[in-house]
Formats: sequence, C-alpha cells, structure tokens
Amino acid sequence: MEKTNTPYQALFQPFKLGLIERTGCFSTTVVSPGLECKNRITLSAMTRGRCGQDLVPTDQHAEYYAQRAASGFLVTESASISDRSLAYGGAPGIFNDAQTQGWKKVVDKVHSVKGNIFIQLLHCGRQTHSSLQNGQAPLAPSAIRIRSQNQIVKQDYEVPQEMTLQDINLVVKQYKEAAERAKKAGFDGVELNAGHGHLPDQFLRDSANKRIDAYGGSAQNRCKFLLEVVQSLIEVFGAGRVGVKLTPVTHHADMNDSNPLELYQTLLRALSNLKIAYIVLKNENDPENFQDFGYPASKKQIPCVFSAFRNYFTGAIVANGGITLEEADEGIRIGKFDFVAFGQLFISNPDLVDRARNGYQLNKSIDWGSVFFGDSKGYTDYPKYQIPSNVLSELLNPLKLNDLFLPNRITMSAMDRVRTPAPYIPTELNAKYYAQRSTAGLIVCEATPVSQRSISYPGSPCIYNDEQAKGWTLVTKAVHDKGGRLFLQLFHGGRKTHSSLQNGLEPWAPSAIAIRGNCYSAQNKPFEKPHEMTEAEIQLTLQEFVDAAKRAKTAGFDGVEINAGNGHLPDQFLRDSANKRTDQWGGSVENRCKFVIQLVQKLNAIYPGRVSIKLTPIGHTGDMNDSNPIQLYTYLLQQLSKLNLAYVTLVEDKSQENAEGFGYPASDKQIQNLYKSLRPHYKGILIANHSITPERANQDIKDGLYDAVSFGQLYINNPDLVYRVRNAFQLNTNFDFKTYFGGDEKGYTDFPTFEEEKKQ
Repeated sequence: MEKTNTPYQALFQPFKLGLIERTGCFSTTVVSPGLECKNRITLSAMTRGRCGQDLVPTDQHAEYYAQRAASGFLVTESASISDRSLAYGGAPGIFNDAQTQGWKKVVDKVHSVKGNIFIQLLHCGRQTHSSLQNGQAPLAPSAIRIRSQNQIVKQDYEVPQEMTLQDINLVVKQYKEAAERAKKAGFDGVELNAGHGHLPDQFLRDSANKRIDAYGGSAQNRCKFLLEVVQSLIEVFGAGRVGVKLTPVTHHADMNDSNPLELYQTLLRALSNLKIAYIVLKNENDPENFQDFGYPASKKQIPCVFSAFRNYFTGAIVANGGITLEEADEGIRIGKFDFVAFGQLFISNPDLVDRARNGYQLNKSIDWGSVFFGDSKGYTDYPKYQIPSNVLSELLNPLKLNDLFLPNRITMSAMDRVRTPAPYIPTELNAKYYAQRSTAGLIVCEATPVSQRSISYPGSPCIYNDEQAKGWTLVTKAVHDKGGRLFLQLFHGGRKTHSSLQNGLEPWAPSAIAIRGNCYSAQNKPFEKPHEMTEAEIQLTLQEFVDAAKRAKTAGFDGVEINAGNGHLPDQFLRDSANKRTDQWGGSVENRCKFVIQLVQKLNAIYPGRVSIKLTPIGHTGDMNDSNPIQLYTYLLQQLSKLNLAYVTLVEDKSQENAEGFGYPASDKQIQNLYKSLRPHYKGILIANHSITPERANQDIKDGLYDAVSFGQLYINNPDLVYRVRNAFQLNTNFDFKTYFGGDEKGYTDFPTFEEEKKQ
C-alpha cells in the first residue's frame, strides 16, 4: 500500500473504478481501463432541492459540486428521468434538453478542478403524489400504497397504478434516454438509485411487489426489471461506468423483503456477470416495527450487509450509512469494502477530503433548516478549514525510516507501565492501550526483557518464549488494524535488577560493580553485586537478543529498538563507570562499543533497515557515567552511521551535579547542547527524547537538530496527541502519577480524546 502523509492511509489509496480485464491463456486484455480515483471518498447522492420549477441545475449546483470535487468521485443528487418520476420538489431532472444543458455546466465545472462525477438516476414509482407530477398517478409494480403520509404534500400516499408490460418497457426506455442525456452532458458515469423504496427497489422487494408475471414472484423474477434497466445503462456508458445503489434492509417508505439474503445474493451474482463498476450498500439500523410498519429490525435481518454480500459481487463495493472516517479507513484496509460514500459530513465540510487527509477537525454543525430547499445558505457557504496560525507544521511532515513510511514525526517513547503480571504475556488491555495511540508516526512498545535474567520491572511484558510472542500479536494486530506502526524495545537489565525479580538468578554485568543505591522494584532492597560476564555468557546474551528479535518479527512488529541507555546492560558495556574489563569488551572506546555494534549487526540480519537504538549519553540513572562522553558517543555514532539503522534516539538528560549522591557532574556540563554536539556525527535519522515540548521540537526539527521527537508522558494523557497537535488543541497535562506503574485500565486506557472531552 502506497504511503501518504495522512492518518487515514487506506482512504487515500488510489483506485481504478470499473477496470475490466479479460484473462486468456497467455495474456490479459484490458476491456475497460477504469476511472482513475485519487482516493476512496465519495459524495453520496443527497437531495438538496435547489432547482426552480423547470428542474434545471444552476450555477449554484455547479459551485456546490465543484467544492467537493476532490473526492474519488462524486454522485449527484437523484435526477428524475421523466415527468412521472418526480418525488421531491426542487430536485433536478434529466428528461429534457434544458436540464441536460444545466447539468453540463455542473460537469464542466467539476472537470475543470479535476473531479470525477456520476449522475444518480431516479424513478420514484409509488413514492410520490399525483400533485407533484401534474396530476399523473404514481406507477408501481403492484397497486400497494405506502402506509404513511407524504411529507412534502402532507397527504396520505395514494394507491399507485400497477404497471403494465408497456409501462415497464417505457420506463426502461426513459432510463436509457436519461443516460444518453447524461453522457451528452459529459458525466463520467451513471448510478441507478435502486434503494430507499424507489421504483427498482419496489420491484425487488416482496412487500411492494406482488406480481405473478415474469417481473414478480421468485427472487430471480423480481430482479428482472432492475437488470433490464442496468443493461440499458451499460449500452450507453459501458459496464465500467455504471453503479447501482441498494438498501437491502432499509424499511423507509414501507419497504421490506421476507428473505433479503437470498434476494440480494441472487441480484449481486447477476450484477457481477454484467461487470458493472460498483454497488453502493447502505448498512441500515432501522428498529423493530419502524414507523409501525411491523417489519423486523434491520440488524436482525442482516447484521452487516458488507460482510453478507462482499463475496457475491466482483466489482467495487461502496459503503454508506453513518460511517466515521475511522471506520471507513479500517473497513477499506481489511477489505470489507472499497469506497465510502459520505453524506452529512459533506454538507458542512465541502473540503472533507482535505480535512481527512490532514487529520483536521471536522465541522459537525449542520444547519438543518437549510439542508432542503433555499439558496446558497447552508449549501455553498460552509467554510473550508482554516489552519491555526500556531499549528506545529514541522512535526506533521512525513518521514521515511529506510523503507518504513511515517505519516508524521511524533513518535511514542517506550514507557514501562507494568500492567502485565506473570507470566508476562501481553493482554487485550495492552493491545487497547497501544491501539488508542496508533496515529503516532511510530510507537515504541515498552522495554521488553529478552530473557528471564533480564527482568528489572515485574509486570513488564516479555518476549523470551513463544507464548509471550503470541500475546504480542494482539498488540501488533490492534495497532496495524488502526493503520499504525510499532517497534518493540528489546531490553536487558544487566546489573540494574535484583535476583528476587528473576527467580533467584543473579544479575549479570560487564564488571562486578554494584549500583550504589536500592532497587525500588524489588521493595527497595540494595542492589546486589553482579556476576562479571564471561565470554560464553556474553555470546549467550547476544543470542538471547537475536531470539527475541525473531519472536518480535513473528509477532508482527515493524522493527526493534535496542535499549542501550538508562543504565541497562548495553549501556553498562558502553560507559566506563560500569565497565572495567581489560579484555576485548572493555578498556578503549572501541572495545566498549563492541557489544552494542555486534548486537546491531546481528539484529540487522533479522530486521534489515528496521533496527534502532536508544542512547543516554549524559544520563546518570543507574549509577552511570562516562569520563569522556563526547569521545565515546562520537565514535559510536560514526560506527552506527555505517550500519543502516532505522534511527537513533538520543535522550537529553537533565541530571544535576552529584545526582543521587553518585558524585558525577551535571549532565549539561558533560555535553552542552546534546543534539547540536552529536548531530554531525550521525548521518541517519535522529530522534530526540526527554521532556521536550511540541513547540520546542517543531523549532528544533526546523533547525535541523534532529528529525523527529519521542514523547513519553504526554502520550499517557493524550492518546490522540497527533490530532491535538495538528489542530493546535489544548493538551491534557493533568498527570496522575499514582497510576503510571501497575494497576488496571485507570490511568491507562481511560484517558479521553479531545472530542470525547468536549462531550463531557
């Protein structure tokens, strides 16, 4: 899937609508090249009632559709095919030359802004009133009236005239003539309105069709009228430019079928054989006994029309019916449907495509008094999104980590949240937590021990056995299902643990030097003197990292990050306060970097271009220090530049002089301006971390100090951090430190998004 800079990756994949190929023994022939659609967003046909009595589209219609032309394709409001198919006052027609010329203005304007536009053809059948069509009685397959009142004329629906075979032939001819006018006007295609209780729908469903001839009775017979109409449209436009809208379980206008599954399976097989471009399926949710019609609830008939019919139609499926952008993106990504037709959202968001592409806030304030009828008010006067002057645009630019595309530069830092009790297998709760934050450019999951001897924080998920790897698949699937990307941080505590935390196994370290202080995760017991690792134990540990990376790949992670900072094992090899070895793994800067470099090389064989590392050059956590950090990290970064890493994270620590009584200098005295000092020595992607504000990060990225930023604490309280930054919304900074480590969903998955906050 081609990556674009948008939170809705699937929605912005191009599509060739109506591509028809014929495959022979040795070659494939293109029968219809298809219509190039830039995205999967379509404008649903919506009656807006802005025509005069002549039913001729005006310049106002042209402006309305042109404003929304960035869609993959537009579908106009229903256009009546004759003067005996008029249901809605002010709705346009397509049955005379004046109307055709009016539509040509609309089409020309849409094409002038590179849009695609289909016209929806309508015959309302019985769903009208004689007073709306010059006294002509409504037509229908059977003489059965709708059991309700026509809301336009405020009178009961009339008993319609049952159509003769001559009437049927005439109406099919009128559909074809309307299609010919549409083609003359320049439309890219035509959509048949065969839902919502209009004439083709009346032929389809047995609540309205009681005929006993070739057009009634069996499901196959009831499909006959619709298929004849479709065939006539194909003769004008070609199959690759014809669509059909269907509402299988909508009860509007007194409509129902006793066996909708059988009916629409029969219909969709036939439409597939005709190779039309698409169908629109509306996933209705009418309650039981809707409008006292006595029909079952829509969901009891068919819980999900997309799942029910996906395998019966070979063309594109367009989903419709109260679908959010998030649901649309996910549905397309998993193959549930191919496009989504938005209605209400397009009323108040003429720039819906641009808002979706950029993750801008939607305007959900619709003036319902102006939806039907009127002038430009509530029609063409809704404003486009205005980018706030204080938006942090650098953070929102895309970034490539070798072959991995990030839609923005806001990444989520690995943070221990210790909500995975022994045996340390990730759960649905962990999956929910990470999925909530999936709009991050990249998520780095919490520090994950690679062996039983590497556990520092009880409650952290691990990756040293297959059951744990299987648990991680819950997380990767949840994040990928939301369109996110995630790395697993591989972790070994080294001496920064306690034997009581790892089944009595003594801690290992490059040198037998204990951390001065207490291990808070082991009930504040003093840190123990670690065992100095032998050559064989070093090789074993490197292999444990390799095995963990293999499990991470099996679990579906997009890459791995080595935790080589904060006083953990790789950091202990790097810095001379913890490494006093005199063999090939200690002493010189080159020797002390050997463990990390070999580890990167080994992991590169598993995840080429997808290995990263986190470093804390001036952090003193875990009794760590180096006597010459500039020399050490200059050399290390120069070597890492040769290894095609995905990125390096540098943590800008703020330790004070003699922090925790260790006697080390203040961090900023060791290396002033960490990023400015070290940036020249690393040629790849550099990510900054540690108490950096979005405002500072935006400026630093602009100044070239680093390429992206890793947020920790802000991501705890703001699962929608990217959305807040993109729209310059206030961040939630009410931190509850008591719920940071351990516990349940409180302080973990219960933080609201900005939109949820507004509703509270």
